[in-house]
Amino acid sequence: MKIMICTTPIRPVPTDYPPIGSLAVIQSLRGAGYDPLFYDIDGLRPSFAEVIEHLKREAPDVIGISAVVSTAYGYVKRFCLELKRVLPETRIVLGGNLAASAELLHRFCGVDICVAGEGERVIVNLIRHFERDGFRNNPETLSRIPGITYLNSSGEMAFSSYEAPIPAAELADPDFSILERFSRIENFITDPFTRWDFAQDPRSRQPHRAGKKLALITSTKGCVARCTFCHRWDRGFRQIPPEKVIGRIRNLMDRYNVGFIMFGDENFGSDLKALDELIERLRPLDILWQVGGVRARTIDPERLRKMREAGCVALYYGFETGSPDILKVMEKNLDLSDNLKAARATHETGLFTVYQLVLGMPGETHRTVGETSEMVKQITEFLPEPPFQYLSINYIQALPGTPVYEYARANGLIAPGLEGEDAYLTSISDIDAGDDTKFLNFTAHPYLTVQSWRPRILYEATEHWYRGKQGFVPAGVSLQKDGDFKEYQKGGYFNRQNFQRHPLVLRLLYPIRRLPIGLWTTASVFRRTPRRVFLGHVWEWLTWGFRRQGKVLQGYRSLRQVMKDLAPAPVTAGEQAMMPLRLGR
Repeated sequence: MKIMICTTPIRPVPTDYPPIGSLAVIQSLRGAGYDPLFYDIDGLRPSFAEVIEHLKREAPDVIGISAVVSTAYGYVKRFCLELKRVLPETRIVLGGNLAASAELLHRFCGVDICVAGEGERVIVNLIRHFERDGFRNNPETLSRIPGITYLNSSGEMAFSSYEAPIPAAELADPDFSILERFSRIENFITDPFTRWDFAQDPRSRQPHRAGKKLALITSTKGCVARCTFCHRWDRGFRQIPPEKVIGRIRNLMDRYNVGFIMFGDENFGSDLKALDELIERLRPLDILWQVGGVRARTIDPERLRKMREAGCVALYYGFETGSPDILKVMEKNLDLSDNLKAARATHETGLFTVYQLVLGMPGETHRTVGETSEMVKQITEFLPEPPFQYLSINYIQALPGTPVYEYARANGLIAPGLEGEDAYLTSISDIDAGDDTKFLNFTAHPYLTVQSWRPRILYEATEHWYRGKQGFVPAGVSLQKDGDFKEYQKGGYFNRQNFQRHPLVLRLLYPIRRLPIGLWTTASVFRRTPRRVFLGHVWEWLTWGFRRQGKVLQGYRSLRQVMKDLAPAPVTAGEQAMMPLRLGR
């Protein structure tokens, strides 16, 4: 049986994050005696015509699509429908977070099987089923394969159950030789000086590090929290044994001359015993490293000091909000004081960071945004440069498999039925997190007001920072003449914004700051949206005081609990089967 695994484009530009899920599936199939092909569409970025010609030429019996984010929906739909046309006998299996929309994928896109959760065991069981029973969707045999959805013989949506998670010690080490053969290894083994965090650390320029490369690995899987906006599949948290992590790093050092590492974890270090062991094992490697995701409550000054001594350059927090009420809605399971302590300790230890925030959650108001602004002032006032260089602020994005998405459905922000979901997912396809022109407004405020919250935070934090410097510009801080607000950088992980204006201007305008912020917001929305849409936003703002548009969240509690009260009971068998996927894990 000829099997092909392929990726899909997940952002407008290729990512440097290795397709770890695809590699794991390929390695699992190899371990079971199969020899799958790999087509890294995300990394290679062929034209759509080239993709279809390649598939026609290879003519696989089964094609497995890795769709790790729901913004791949538009591409997947086009891809699968064309694949069904040119290779009608090929069976399409899709895994990744997009599978949270399984019924859409089956009914609108022609996907035969969706894999919910980890795919390593599921894909092997599924291929064996195809070999034994052919490609029939026999509900009696398919229902015995955990981790899949399909349309049964009656045309109803069915979900077999979740497959058991793989123990951390058994998770396969990613085989980068697959990328050498089928992709562009240079996408994933890169120059560390393209990243600001490594470039700004003087240790990166030590002579013995010259020519060393940068690579990404993971040391954990999953997360200890269940944030209500997060669309990840993995349930719970698994710590890969530190000696196994070190083995991955040594392999990259030996094979690719790697001397810089990014830990691409969502939840690095929550197992404190394993973290302490990993720090000690990293020290003799004499590499520099950074951490992509760490919870504020995990970190203390002494561990940060040890991390830096062991080569850590930077770590990044998802602070998300400075409002205790919105923290409850998000179900962050931390206290505001955790954010404040982590920010100061990180700075005092000499580690670089960018504070990540999310605006526009259900329940967000001028008051909660003001609380976030006050937090940002506190966590940036001691920094050596203006705070805009350390902030990444996004508006909430509703993605399937999250309470936020279900809240949008329940409140009519997504049109009803599968057709409404299809239209919404098509509209948000192939965009960066920083593209806020298509966000759903969950608040009771008009769109233009919500758009003004980000520049408000930046303005107030920057003015506060300069006021703490007695209005003088510190040495080394350049101020662009064309300053004010600038577009967020596109294509990167962070949406760091230029906000450079002479401090005297900031001080003079501060008492009337709503006026320049409002004018900038209006001009920005005008520039980035179609005229008819822009005029609709202006009319909404002008009449808002009379109509009070928008949905109001009743009480500040976890959105997951809110949705247990709001969500209608499933009526059809398909709705019942979709419930575990809609609720997320």
